[in-house]
Amino acid sequence: MQKDTLGVTWSPPPDDLGLHEHQVDIWRVTLDLLNDSINSLESSLSADESLRASRFHFQVDRDRFLIAHGCLRGILARYLGCEPHLINFKTGDYGKPVLVSDAGFEFNLSHSGEYALIAVVRGHKLGIDVERIRAEIELERIASRYFSPGEFSELMALPPDQRDIGFFNCWTRKEAYIKAQGLGLSLRLDSFDVSLTPSGSTILRATRPEPQEADHWTLLSINVAPGYAGALAVRGPGLEFRYWDWNARTSN
Repeated sequence: MQKDTLGVTWSPPPDDLGLHEHQVDIWRVTLDLLNDSINSLESSLSADESLRASRFHFQVDRDRFLIAHGCLRGILARYLGCEPHLINFKTGDYGKPVLVSDAGFEFNLSHSGEYALIAVVRGHKLGIDVERIRAEIELERIASRYFSPGEFSELMALPPDQRDIGFFNCWTRKEAYIKAQGLGLSLRLDSFDVSLTPSGSTILRATRPEPQEADHWTLLSINVAPGYAGALAVRGPGLEFRYWDWNARTSN
């Protein structure tokens, strides 16, 4: 199944924010905030999250981690009707975080550069990924190692000036699907195919060894900001996607 995102409007969320099972909420967070805002978000984190943040060598990376995880708590608290610091997480068998409370929510977080993406849904597997597009990486070497043969051929058939975005289209779509499945590195990157051509549709083309699995998934390209690639994978058809800007809400 395919779904493309063109001309997305990131809107301030309403104060009364419900979530039905057919709705998928996608949040964009800008990770450059003033110190007072960072301190407020940090106060909601667990001891483990604060410890993980302290391990970053550069202050900017530490701050962006704090903002991303603090905003995740703030967003989930809106749906759960509780204070952000009261939310407890645990990790699944393959390391994917889930809520301790049985609220029926699935969520996922990804951040890169100046942006984070957070997705929330009820009762569906989902994963999200964002990457800042970087021209300095050895994309041919990485793609030949991690992409499927079909994906690698599609990438190398692109004009040279489109290969960077093609590479990151493929990478974010594969990461989103792997995160949605929640199987970690046990799911090989070359065990499924996604589209990557910048002007083409966003498609989960094939899944192996169960080809019918691809029919159950919606793959979405997310227009985050210039210079970024984003993708979401969610299991289920006929879903409504809503796009919220966290910073637009908190700046009011």
